[in-house]
Amino acid sequence: MAGIKEIAKITGVSLATVSRVFNQSPLVSEKTRERVLKVARDLDYRPNVMAAALRSGKSKIIGVIVPEVNNLFFSGIINGIERIVSDSGFHIIISQTHEQQDKENTALNSFLELNVGGVLMSISKETEDYTNIQKIIEAEIPIVFFDRPPKLKEVDSVVLDDHLGGYIATEHLIKNNCTQLLHVAGNQQVGIFRDRKDGFLAAAEKHGTSGISHMVAELKTTGNQDLQRLDAIFKANPNIDGIFVYGDEMAIQVLQQLKNRNLKVPEQVKLIGFGNANYSTLIQPQISSIDQENVMMGELAATILLKKLKEEVKPTTKVLSPKLVQRASSKVVST
Repeated sequence: MAGIKEIAKITGVSLATVSRVFNQSPLVSEKTRERVLKVARDLDYRPNVMAAALRSGKSKIIGVIVPEVNNLFFSGIINGIERIVSDSGFHIIISQTHEQQDKENTALNSFLELNVGGVLMSISKETEDYTNIQKIIEAEIPIVFFDRPPKLKEVDSVVLDDHLGGYIATEHLIKNNCTQLLHVAGNQQVGIFRDRKDGFLAAAEKHGTSGISHMVAELKTTGNQDLQRLDAIFKANPNIDGIFVYGDEMAIQVLQQLKNRNLKVPEQVKLIGFGNANYSTLIQPQISSIDQENVMMGELAATILLKKLKEEVKPTTKVLSPKLVQRASSKVVST
């Protein structure tokens, strides 16, 4: 493949000028830049971004760490990040932790070795030791967290008001005539799931004097054990008429359990999830949900990071407001 020497020879500019073009230096005129890039395209030249980063100690790479790439929430965030970063001159490397701290540490160490220009990340469910995150900070690599920030002072983050989301979901059920409430809560080691549960409790307790009763089922796994526990709860509490589930994927499983027990949704039990995943509209009845603004979250996180890469700014936390998306699973059925 052709190199920058051949590009310099054809265009009649110096090697340094060609290098400046690919490093997006403002010292190159637009006319020269276009001429160099045209020759590079004609020769099918592709600059080695990683090699350049290792040589210079500076990088046009942004490392992105997510718990699961195939999770629709995080894939939406990645989409938002790419929308902002695509025209910035930076390139993205994505790593997933599968909710394991050791994989998260490996990714962070790899980003250090690659001299990434910045990091965007959501910590795993297991993460309690922030040593490797501190290494990124001490290396003066800008880092912005989204959805799940660590418990560290003065870090940049973009989060959803999960407490408000839980409150909105629960009050929606109450306003739609539910009086026997159940919250299917996620792993309480994860802060966002604790906040959603607290929002549920706040709304339920606010209306407690109006004949509203409530209970919480805290799930710890993603397997059959949790489903068996929920089935036992439904059997022991046949009067449950309103269920708020911590996430849409589990809400679909809850819906199936209700159908297995011949309970009609929404006629007998109203159901609302969290996340507004697109598959919530592909089943019957379509599931009401709380929208997490995931694409916007990715866009904001990337915007903050790019600003930090250009200038020194004070740490900031952006809090997005959740939105209720009502569908058939929680509607009031006229008799």
